Amino acid sequence: MDKITYGRQTISQDDIDEVVKALKSASITQGEYVPAFEKALQEYTGAKYAVAVSSGTAALHTAYAALGLNKNHEIITCPNTFAATSNAALYLNAKVKFTDINIENFLIDEEKIEEKINENTKIITPIHYAGLPCSMEKIYDLAQKYNIKIVEDACHAVGSVYKGSITGSCKYSDAAVFSFHPVKHITTAEGGAVLTNNEEVYKKCLLYRSHGMEKVNFKNIPDSPTYHEMQLLGYNYRMTDIQAALGLSQIKKVESFVKRRIEIADIYYDAFKDNNKIIMQKKYNDRINSHHLFSVLFENNSLRDKVYYYLKENNIFTQIHYMPVNKHPYYQALGYDYKDTPLSYEFYRRELSLPVYPLLTNEELYYVIDKINTVLKAL
Repeated sequence: MDKITYGRQTISQDDIDEVVKALKSASITQGEYVPAFEKALQEYTGAKYAVAVSSGTAALHTAYAALGLNKNHEIITCPNTFAATSNAALYLNAKVKFTDINIENFLIDEEKIEEKINENTKIITPIHYAGLPCSMEKIYDLAQKYNIKIVEDACHAVGSVYKGSITGSCKYSDAAVFSFHPVKHITTAEGGAVLTNNEEVYKKCLLYRSHGMEKVNFKNIPDSPTYHEMQLLGYNYRMTDIQAALGLSQIKKVESFVKRRIEIADIYYDAFKDNNKIIMQKKYNDRINSHHLFSVLFENNSLRDKVYYYLKENNIFTQIHYMPVNKHPYYQALGYDYKDTPLSYEFYRRELSLPVYPLLTNEELYYVIDKINTVLKAL
């Protein structure tokens, strides 16, 4: 059996052809492909505005900045995420308050958010871990009560649906961010996007994406028909047209990609439903999980590690998501303590992400299942 990984990009000839076409165009950056990709994202999600950027991290940073996050503010999020979710707040000198997860659905526990809110709370950032949307209606109502902004970290969740609304529509948030890393639902190699329905946030995102520069036409300046002014301290977070060309091709196939991920997940759910050594992410009738990851929990850390190494010996390369952000040495040096969120730490010690990507064949999938069952029976 060939090497099986937990995630992998799906690139076909039409993607390659579109990238080559972009490479042969007059502008390989700041050309026509980025606006076209942004329009496709708007049409797919239903959001009014989309701003393509260089990474999911850049999308988080840009969204936070556009919403006015600064040194006087705090965000609330959970530690069961990649560090970028909270790092982007630190870039703006804001503080981070970590709320623990619900061990059944692996998401931020919305019942524990309110106790973290104070007069400095500016943003709540729920993370749609593995592709399962958080309880956004409850979080939205809470944010409205305290006049707090919401940024959905939807980097795992392209194609997911909550109560009939596709993730990225921003029905329950001020902004949502996507990642287009190769293991995500669609890829631009590296890349990300901010979605919003707020025109002011959109305009600020455009500024933050490109050095804070704004092009202004001044007829009374004869030598400068196009005049650039720096309005704020921005960044170089632009996406190239080469990347956008790939994204534009990929987004045409997003529904088929998500459909295949759901098919794979359903096979896992069926295969392990009676196995008391494996806990899977809770299912909900009011939302669709687009399954960037298929995370399972084992009884304990020792069992998880034995399964991990056995699968590796059999050419199956799984992954662990994630070390809690508040356990990283950098965050501990800032005074954070992972023991404050014990369920996130327990999750980290027991979690394993199984292979789930569109190119995974059923033969490979059943091979993975067979190897897991084999090692569990032997332990």
